[in-house]
Order: sequence, then C-alpha cells, then structure tokens
Amino acid sequence: LEFEDQCERVVEAYLYVGKEFDNVKLSSMISFGADSLGGEAITDAEITLEGESDSWILVHNDSVSGQYYLEDIPAIEPGETFQLQIEIGEEILSAATVIPDDPPAVSMSSTSVYIPKVDDIRDFQNVEMPDPVELTWDNPDAKYYFLDIQNIETYPVSIMPDPPDDRPAPPGGFAFQMITEPTNNNYYSINLRQLEYFGTHRIVFTSVNEEYVYLYNSLNQDTRELNEPFTNVENGLGIFTAFNSDTLYLEVVPIY
Repeated sequence: LEFEDQCERVVEAYLYVGKEFDNVKLSSMISFGADSLGGEAITDAEITLEGESDSWILVHNDSVSGQYYLEDIPAIEPGETFQLQIEIGEEILSAATVIPDDPPAVSMSSTSVYIPKVDDIRDFQNVEMPDPVELTWDNPDAKYYFLDIQNIETYPVSIMPDPPDDRPAPPGGFAFQMITEPTNNNYYSINLRQLEYFGTHRIVFTSVNEEYVYLYNSLNQDTRELNEPFTNVENGLGIFTAFNSDTLYLEVVPIY
C-alpha cells in the first residue's frame, strides 16, 4: 500500500482583547511516508486580519521564523467576528472567531494569605496551611473560563525550605505559573499547597470560545482514542481563537 506525501499547513493564532496580535505561528507538516519531522516554519505567507469594519496586514517577525504580528493593537469589541486569511502561493487558508464577552466580576475569599516560613523540610510537613482561596463568579449560561496563576516576583522566595531562596525568575517568564483547564463552573479553589513561592501572584481570569474548549479536550484525550486534534482552519490545521480577560492579585506573605 502506497501513500502520497501530504503537506498540511498548521496555524496557531490567538487574539487577545486589548493586547498586541503578535503570536501568529505558521508552519508546514509533512505526513505519509516523508522523512521530514514537520514543523518547518513558513516565512513567505501573506496574512490578513479582518474585523467587521477594518482590516490589517500582519508582518513576519524576522527574529522568530514562522511568527507573524501586527504593529498596532486592533480595536476589538466583545461579540465581534474576526476573520484570518492566509495566502501561501496559490493556497488560501481561512478561519474565523468571535470575541468572547467580558468575563464576569470575580469575588475572592481573601486577597492576602499568610504562610509560616520554615528552614527544615521536617518542620514544613507540619505547617498548617490557611484555607484555600475561593474564587466565585456569576455564570448562569455555563460559559467557559480558565485561570492563569503567575508568580510575578523578580526574585521569588520559595515556600518550601529546600530550594535556594532569591533565585531570579526565568527571563521572559515566571518562577511559577499554573494554567487551569477550561471550566463552565462558577467557582475555583486555589489550594495553597499548589503554590511554590511567596509574593505577588497575578491571576488572569479569561473567557474563552468553544473552539478553545474543543481544542483543549482533543489534545488531552485518552491516547487509545487516536482522534485528530480539533481544528477550525479551513484548508489547513490548527486554531484561531480569541480571549477576553480580567486580572486579580493574590499576596502570599511569609511569617518569620
């Protein structure tokens, strides 16, 4: 049985309300008998973002092969539909997404928690942690949200006694980051034993579309199912979706 080599274009594009559109990634994937492992960056595409009243041309980022961006922040309103059109030679790929509603107001059971700072791991095992921090919001329509919890300290101090303190956060990243799975509940509980560092934690509460939920679920399926990941890209593979978020803060304070 012989297969012809097939080239699939793969798109990864996320549109954030109020932020730069700077993380559009485009690559090719070779399948069925080719020696290539895929993931080759595509640098010569013409990409257009179209809103309901305006359009923008994306620029290739010469310092990150296969990544495209807008030089300006587009005006985005909840409920607005955006189209992404990609031309690669004679090929045309397209995808559409709707901007999610503003996330609802979130109530936090506490904005500051206090945890004893100990120097011995045996003492840490006996530390009594404060109650979990409860986040609640109205969700009568069972819409989907996720939380991105980030420690934003430049020199975070570890809660656990063994790791060295005052290690700098990775360049361009966070010492600690935890992204939850999409949920259509109206609450989330932060178990403080999940956190690794003292200091300020930024909690980005984000509303998402169903296509993101479909993608998340398809990427986290049982490996025995062997279903292909979800795609909403016409004539290609991948995802184009939008996020709308709000930000809260949690202080984790050491007790010496």
